[in-house]
Amino acid sequence: MASAGASFRCAPWTRAQGADPIGTALVCDLFVLIETPPPWPEEIGDLPLFAELGRRGLGARLLAVRPPADAVVSGAAAELVAGVRAGVGVTIWRRSAAGGFTGTDHVVPDEHLADGITRLVREAPADEGWPAPPEVLLCGHGSRDSCCGRLGTRLALDAAADWPDLRVRRCSHTGGHRFAPTGFTLPDGLAWGFLDAETLDTILRRDGKPPLRGHYRGTTALDMWAQVTESALFERFGWSWLDHRITSVSTQVAPDRRSADVRLAWDGPSGPGLAESTVENSRTIPVLVCGEPPENAKKAAPEKALRTLTIHTSG
Repeated sequence: MASAGASFRCAPWTRAQGADPIGTALVCDLFVLIETPPPWPEEIGDLPLFAELGRRGLGARLLAVRPPADAVVSGAAAELVAGVRAGVGVTIWRRSAAGGFTGTDHVVPDEHLADGITRLVREAPADEGWPAPPEVLLCGHGSRDSCCGRLGTRLALDAAADWPDLRVRRCSHTGGHRFAPTGFTLPDGLAWGFLDAETLDTILRRDGKPPLRGHYRGTTALDMWAQVTESALFERFGWSWLDHRITSVSTQVAPDRRSADVRLAWDGPSGPGLAESTVENSRTIPVLVCGEPPENAKKAAPEKALRTLTIHTSG
């Protein structure tokens, strides 16, 4: 018989409430992934390197990733997994003008590591490193959340076996552990939750209907309100939506912060278009202290939903 605590694990309990994670993706135009052997502390910023980089104001999301024995690197960056190097593997993903990300793999000397990473971020040297392959980042930060540590790690191991030619890496906290397993796909920069092997397979193959409801947290390119609107367009256009480019977005949040009006314009294979929408907080769900009942929750989070949507296209 399962223990009472097992009934209140944050991710399974949240999923049982029918929670939709849309609108919970972090907003980020720059990822810096640093190979860091686990175990990781609960706060990754407690590690001296991450604390120092945090003080430098790089404007990046810093994530620890497991070293190469737990990952696949191909092409010119193969030496990153061959052990023929003197330094630390660092991957930098930057938002491109097209809307997705462009990534480069680097080996940064151990000596003055923070200075080396800072230089790569600020100077963006075009002649250094190797093109980063597409990858999946899955949160396996067990000291931060047991659901991420258990469910995320298991999925990462399964995905690495199912996709031997794809780089799959366990990473530190990505936010939203109540949606575990959580992850990012790159270079599209999309965030996902409540992942499993079948759902991840559909995402990577882009086969069939996109598994948005109940899994899609949103694009890291937009704020939380606009993420909901973008999801509706993704659902309307299917996978072809990812071939479009968002050209402008504006969000007007209501004074009570319970709703927002969003205008989102795009261009692409289907021609230009404009979406006008109202997004609202539809309900509030407790954020469990993992293993404890809802009445012990110290905070709650709103679930967002589309109230109205009008789409204007040239076609």
